[in-house]
Amino acid sequence: MHSHILHSYYSWGNHTHREAFMSGDLEPWVFRGGLTGELQRMLPIDGANDLFYKVPPKQICNKIYTIRPFRNSDELGIFRQCRMTYQDGRDATDLFSEHLRLPGNKKVGALLTFSPEYCFVAEEDGELCGYALATLDSMEFQKKCELAWLPEMCMKYPKPEKTEGLTLAEMIIVSFHNHKPFRPLNMFQRFPSLLTMSVLSSVEDQGVLKNLLACILSALKANGSHGAYIEVLKSECSMIDFYKKLGFFDVPLADNQEEDFVILGRTI
Repeated sequence: MHSHILHSYYSWGNHTHREAFMSGDLEPWVFRGGLTGELQRMLPIDGANDLFYKVPPKQICNKIYTIRPFRNSDELGIFRQCRMTYQDGRDATDLFSEHLRLPGNKKVGALLTFSPEYCFVAEEDGELCGYALATLDSMEFQKKCELAWLPEMCMKYPKPEKTEGLTLAEMIIVSFHNHKPFRPLNMFQRFPSLLTMSVLSSVEDQGVLKNLLACILSALKANGSHGAYIEVLKSECSMIDFYKKLGFFDVPLADNQEEDFVILGRTI
């Protein structure tokens, strides 16, 4: 009697699903993974399963990290982290004593201004320790930067008169004034979204990186993107290795031979 009633209710799905739920197992084998696995299946990034694989830590980490969407109050913390990681992941705060906001304006300012809905941060005990920022349509984003962001930066940071012996801060300022449009259509067709991310060296749980990336890729994929790319200076070997460990790969561009940066891409 009871078996007949159960069969009548669990008639949906295929034979495998019905047998799994009728087996009496508390957690059907086709849905292993508990709550974490269930949440992962809800994310729209089927091609990013590598982000869910976590290597067991050598030492147990008892710290709790929180990943959440960006709030306007996070800007100061993100700009501070940009200074602390600007030199290939190393602290460069002392090099920007006269322009504390310059590294942030260079790396993330435009993204926070024009695309805050695709920004996530990681916290430890209420202190920001990582971020992942993106824009859905990189080509449209670059047009906005050229129309509004770059002119504002040029007004804020006058171009140095000297051309030799420039400090790092002065070289960044010059880059605002000497900006060259970068729009290789073949790349934008494969990787329409621009992304950048960073975590402090104090973060012990390396899973925070993958979780941040999973959040930002899910947001991009849910809104129609099928690929994202990152611009990294050729001199930043540690950052290039950092992104390649997260599944990014070199994107060769015929018209990028003389640029001082490389393009790393990842499909979603």
